[in-house]
This record gives sequence, C-alpha cells and structure tokens, in this order.
Amino acid sequence: MPPALHFVIDSRGWATPLDLDILTALIQARLRDLAALDVQVRVLSDNWTAELPQAAAVTLLVIARPLPEGWQAALQAWLDEQHLLYVAFFDGAALSDLKQLAALTAAQPIPRAPYRLAAQTTAQLDAAFAWFESLLRKMQPAFLPEAPPPPVRITTTRWRNLPSNTQDAYAYPDQLTHAARGAQGYSLLGASHRGRTHAHHGTFRDDAFALGATAHWNILAVADGAGTAPLARVGSNLAVNSAVSAIQQNAPPAPTPNDLGRAVWVGLEAAYRALFDFASAEHMPVSDLNTTLQLLIHFPLETSCYVGVVHIGDGLVVAEAVDGQIYPLTEPDVDPDDSGRTVFLTSAPLNHWKRRTRVYQFDERLSIVALMTDGLSSDLEPYDELLQPNLFGALRQRVLCYPFHLRESALLSLISYERRGSFDDRTLAILSRD
Repeated sequence: MPPALHFVIDSRGWATPLDLDILTALIQARLRDLAALDVQVRVLSDNWTAELPQAAAVTLLVIARPLPEGWQAALQAWLDEQHLLYVAFFDGAALSDLKQLAALTAAQPIPRAPYRLAAQTTAQLDAAFAWFESLLRKMQPAFLPEAPPPPVRITTTRWRNLPSNTQDAYAYPDQLTHAARGAQGYSLLGASHRGRTHAHHGTFRDDAFALGATAHWNILAVADGAGTAPLARVGSNLAVNSAVSAIQQNAPPAPTPNDLGRAVWVGLEAAYRALFDFASAEHMPVSDLNTTLQLLIHFPLETSCYVGVVHIGDGLVVAEAVDGQIYPLTEPDVDPDDSGRTVFLTSAPLNHWKRRTRVYQFDERLSIVALMTDGLSSDLEPYDELLQPNLFGALRQRVLCYPFHLRESALLSLISYERRGSFDDRTLAILSRD
C-alpha cells in the first residue's frame, strides 16, 4: 500500500480564505494517473506537528509566515524512512525556519531544499503541487501503478562511468568540493564534476578550482585544462593553486583598492611561472599543460565593494548585486585566428594577460559571484534568460539555503545533472553573502 499524501497549507496572508475541498480536488486531478492515494489536506495549526499522520506518509508543507514555536523537536522525531517532508514557501516565511527545515530533511532519499513560490496566489500554489508531483514520480515504484514487465531485450549501455587511474603519478579525484569562510561575512564554495566523456573512457577530470581568503579579501580561481593537452589536469591545478597561494602570501595587511590590480598580477604571474617551471623540470613542452584561467579578488567594505579580475579563455565570470542586478565581469576569450578555439594561459606573453586585468567598484555589496568553466556556462545560454533562474535562483533554492556544512554536497549535486549534448567537465566556484 502506498504512503498517504499529507498537505499542510498555511492559511495566513491570503486575500480570500482557502477552500480545502477545492484544493483537494485540484491535487487529486493533478495526481489522477498515479496509484490510488489517500490524500489529506489541512491548514497549518499551532500544533501542526502533532497532526502529522503516524502511518507511512509523504507531506508537503506550504508556509507563508514564521512557524509557531516548538516544532523542531517534534518534527525531528517524526521524520524517518516512512515519514518524508518537503517544503514550499512564500516570501513571508522565516529564513531561520527554512534553514532548519532544510537541515532536518537533507538526508531523505530524494532531498530537496525548500521550494520558493513567487507570489501568494492559487496559481503559485498549484506550481508547488506540480513540483511535489515531480518528486512523487521519482519515488518509484511507491506511487506509480504497476507496469507490465519490459520485453526481454539486451542492449549495450551507451554511457559508462569508469573511474580514473588512482595510481597515476598525476592522479586527481573525479569529483572535488571545498568550502571556506571568507572575509567580511562571505563564504566561498566550489565543486568540480567530471564530464560524461571522461567518465565513459575512465580518463581524468581536467577542470580545477581553488579558494582562499585573507583578513580583507576573498579569492577565487577556476581553470579548464585543454582536452588536447596530455597533462591538462596538472596545468589547471597548478594555475589555480599557485595563483591563490601567491595572492594570500603577498596581500598587504591594510589594503587599498589600488592594491587589487597589483594582487591580480601577482597571482597571474605565479600561475604562469608555475606552468613553465613544471614543463622545464619535466622536460616537456609547456603546451602539454594548456589551461584557461579565471582569477578574481573581492574586497568587501561596509556598504560597497571592489572586484579585481582577469579571465583567459572560455567560461563565465558573473556577479549578482543585492538588488538582483546581474553584472558580467569578463568576456570569454577565443583564438582570433579560429573562433572555434579558445586561448590558454601560455598562448601569449605574461604582459599581454596583465593588460586584461580589470578592477570594478560597486556602490552596493554583492550577493553572489560565480566563476565557471564552459561545461557549465554553455548550458546557461542564452544568459539573459537562464542566468537568473538556472544559476542564481538555483543556488539560493538548492545550495545556499542549507547549513554551511551541507553546501559542498548540495553544489556538487546541482552541477551533476544529465543533459543531452552536455559532455564536458563542469566546475563552479561561488562567493556568497551569509
């Protein structure tokens, strides 16, 4: 027998009273092709946790205002493998409630961060039902009618997922995540996911990222090793780690905005020299280490900030201010002689790249800054349509809503999607305001 479906809906703040009979009919119509279900709909009460069903159930909680006090312990005791909870919310909900709910439900079989609804309307409530329906369909076979067995037919698997050689002298993990506390109330977070092509052949991930901070600065670096370079993974990791480390070590104790450009140069030169020094020591052409590089320093002040950045190669560097305005901070590079090819850190003399350094002054604080390789940025085109919902919105709803210690796995999950025609490594490093 499938679990019951339990809907608890906050009745506060609606222009007209909620009609539970109409809501029940709306839900049942949406779920009509699922197995026979016991659907219960009720409004949120002060004692809502005591009203949760004791039999197996999946509950959708829709909240519009801060929850009544004292719910945390009762809900934690109720949640288990037979009792699942998903949350949708309007903007009147309390951020502290949402963070606690996200933490309590993070270990469910299909974890989902609370789902934000744009406006307190019946149409948006139906959007929450649609989101909940999609979760139920993933909980097979509990909610789907029994299907006939498939015909006996053996076919080869198209895509494999073979591990890379961990015994290789230059082995790097197939996935990588890292989180760190930054300067002035910001957090740094990064994740790198091996693409389908590398997974299919059991080869290495070529992307890399590094994060760092000083007392005043937040530092992020992302690199994409060239697929045609035998040791691209070495080049990308050398570039980002050398750059971030050099900036940290040379940061002045009391920086000024004028120090940003010089610090970017320090990091850029460290990355550039690291590639040539390694190639010389190993008696190989430096082109075997070809890699792109994105390097960014963020200098937050009380009500404003400065950003220093340099970008060599493809990918995307973009920021969102607290008012929701999106700012592209760089433009991707391509080879001037062949628009289908990118350029790399070793494609030109160091001074050529130093002239690319930019320093921005913002009269407001930034909410999120994101650096990413082209395996991800290509899937966000066209940017004017997809950056807000698929990047910044997704980060808030599926990553940043979680407690700090859960964000690494949440970010890796966000970029580990499957999409037709998307085969490359994906790496995303973000700076976010706590």
